[in-house]
Amino acid sequence: MLKRLFYAFAGLLIMLGVAITVYLGLNLLGEPSIKPGLAVFKSDDQSVLPVRSDTLVQEEKEYLCGDIHIVFLGRAPRELLGLDRADLARRYPSTEGWSMEEQGRMLILRQRVKDFCPEHKNYRHLGVHEGYLAVYEGPLGYDEKLLRVEKNMPVAELHPDLQLKLHKAGDFNRQDPETQAILRAELEFPSEQAVNAMLENLDEATESGTNPGLDF
Repeated sequence: MLKRLFYAFAGLLIMLGVAITVYLGLNLLGEPSIKPGLAVFKSDDQSVLPVRSDTLVQEEKEYLCGDIHIVFLGRAPRELLGLDRADLARRYPSTEGWSMEEQGRMLILRQRVKDFCPEHKNYRHLGVHEGYLAVYEGPLGYDEKLLRVEKNMPVAELHPDLQLKLHKAGDFNRQDPETQAILRAELEFPSEQAVNAMLENLDEATESGTNPGLDF
């Protein structure tokens, strides 16, 4: 009886020893598989520069109106391979509005253009310049390009409703969305012909002393 108990106890010890050995072995074997992963994650070599064949390049133009047009998107073209930041700065100079940004494996080359996009370049909006009604290129909120001043239309002589609209349009980006939508409908036009037609009606209404129908 004692002999059977001894064998049973010895068997339990052997099984326990095997279990401990397996556990320790798995830990020891698992450690090397984790370390390389951490090393890769912590590597300082996360830059896409110099440009390699697997670098994704996005070349884009950002216009005055905020629109962005993507000119190129794909793997780096042959002429960019091997270029570092200094090389790219010479090829895409900041003096011409270029900047570069790295996002993961993508290199973004962005040029800020001092002009409106092809669509908004045709837009016109009304504003004020030195006390007179004026026509600007582009959508509301961008008064960089003054096209002409209507010297026969002093703002002080316009209908009070229109004066209020023009005042709010001068601070367009601070208006709430509902007010911006109203101002766009009244003071923003998709073409030169459209703004000219409005000005003709406004001139006639001003001469007759009637409200031109621009209700705020």
